[in-house]
Amino acid sequence: MAMPVRIPLFIEFSGKKVLVLGGGYAATKRVEKFLSAGSHVIAIAMDASEELRGLGAQGDIDLIIGDLRLMDLNFIARGFDLVVYAVPNEDLRAKARSAAAAGNALFNDATNAEETEVVVPFEGEYMGVRLAVTTEGKSGVAARAVRDYLMSVLEGSGDMASFITAWYAAKEKIKKEVASPGRRMQLYMRLRDDDAFKSLAKSGRVDDVLKYVDEVIRNG
Repeated sequence: MAMPVRIPLFIEFSGKKVLVLGGGYAATKRVEKFLSAGSHVIAIAMDASEELRGLGAQGDIDLIIGDLRLMDLNFIARGFDLVVYAVPNEDLRAKARSAAAAGNALFNDATNAEETEVVVPFEGEYMGVRLAVTTEGKSGVAARAVRDYLMSVLEGSGDMASFITAWYAAKEKIKKEVASPGRRMQLYMRLRDDDAFKSLAKSGRVDDVLKYVDEVIRNG
């Protein structure tokens, strides 16, 4: 079966209702991720990890200890924004996915990377630049290693911080002084390919960068 084509997106999940089915390592990591994003997390597990039990005891999540095999999973169709499935049971997986679809909830299948609707990547952040890396199930270890490698390259670069800071300043100036979105995009593309601008951006001299941008706006 051909792999589905997925579009990478960053979605605001604060306040969203997330249901996590399972209590092992994968389920725990998903709970922690969405909890850190400000989501309302409900977890159901027959055998929950110590971390999940701790979060439940603190009131950070709603933790239900129970056997999903004995539950009517149609409740999944009511009111969830995302359903995470992390239980090694094919019959339950099919029922959970069907119920999630009936409720228009997104479905993250931690047990089947080829059929999951939502991929949860390994993330990194540097100077406001966010990275998301996934192999879509081929190897989580490889994805994490690539994320760590990219982060180490960024953090070890002597001029990347200056370059990013310069671009942030340049964009704010262009947004402030140029009303037309189309014209602003033309300026961004021109500066992107401008060797003089790139050299100034890497120098860390933000004042000189802004002077150069001002000249480009006036003369371009």
